[in-house]
Amino acid sequence: MRILPISANFGLNSVRKNNTQTRVMSAMPCDSVSFTGKNEGLRKVIILLGAPNSGKGTYARKIAQNFQIPQISTGDILRKELKAGSELGKLAKAYMESGGLVPDELIMKIFKNRIAEKDCAKGFILDGFPRTVNQAKQLDELLKEDKNISLKIVNLDVDRPILYARSASRYTCEDCSRVYSIKEGYNPETAKCECGGKLIKRADDTPEVLTSRLENYDKQTLPLIDYYGSKVSNVGVHGKDAPADETLARVMEKLQ
Repeated sequence: MRILPISANFGLNSVRKNNTQTRVMSAMPCDSVSFTGKNEGLRKVIILLGAPNSGKGTYARKIAQNFQIPQISTGDILRKELKAGSELGKLAKAYMESGGLVPDELIMKIFKNRIAEKDCAKGFILDGFPRTVNQAKQLDELLKEDKNISLKIVNLDVDRPILYARSASRYTCEDCSRVYSIKEGYNPETAKCECGGKLIKRADDTPEVLTSRLENYDKQTLPLIDYYGSKVSNVGVHGKDAPADETLARVMEKLQ
């Protein structure tokens, strides 16, 4: 049985979802951080935007390897602070255990500490962050403190039926959380991750959960496209899914 990357090509015959996407306009465009024409010697900051299942995590990992910079997500930095038992981690834990959302102000404090670490000296790639316009504004203020930054923003614009098809074929390693797309014929006894871990179907990988996540994305995260405006480079996947390597090559072109 062949195990494919999450963005690998597969049929959409079973998907019957509306292919429209709601566009939410923002009245306050970003103007505090701009692109730099030449990147030599500059700290490379990359923001990957896109809906759930658009492949942000998969491509972020590849891009991070290519540029030798760390991949940073909100979940990663929260888990690190919790594991370290830091004061910020304890504050975040209190919100998480009560079922509440960690405030943006606390997220930004933790994020500021993370990008000050040595491995971020040459830059970093943000996977699924910022999620809201408010977070983007705070990120702008933070990045303005560094005059040596080359900022690139790429939006993965993937048709909704493709997102549902990816969800239906997605399996996750229970050990390292790496995501795979597996066609029919999956055998849980033989399919393994590269790390050796077992591949499982997450309980939240359902059409109903994805619909809810997309609704939240449309309300909270999609306005970032208008906020960042002309700074965003779009990479579209329309009609049918595309091989992961092909899409990655197009993303890399936008980052040069």
